[in-house]
Amino acid sequence: MAEQAGALDERVTIERWQPARDAAADDVGSWISVETVFAQVNRDGAPGRQAQGEAARSGRRWQVVMRDRADLGLDVRLRWRDQILAVRAVERDARRRDFATLWCDGRPA
Repeated sequence: MAEQAGALDERVTIERWQPARDAAADDVGSWISVETVFAQVNRDGAPGRQAQGEAARSGRRWQVVMRDRADLGLDVRLRWRDQILAVRAVERDARRRDFATLWCDGRPA
């Protein structure tokens, strides 16, 4: 476990959508910062790589490993360096209960 924790060498900010409506009931919400944490960020393949039957996407895919938190899910995004990382999947491994792996699509901030 200590070896994994030492690899968390990047700072990422967890953001959550804060919904809000104006007088016309239009969505005027915004992303709010929840917390900045340490993580390990790795590139996951080439840009545009896709699974069979999956819609084409632009941008790059990323694997982000961080200490697990109850609020990690598909309703958060990460801000890292000059990238916005949209969370597409959260994986929790029973052998490494303290950590979660987030699979993300990236785009410039």
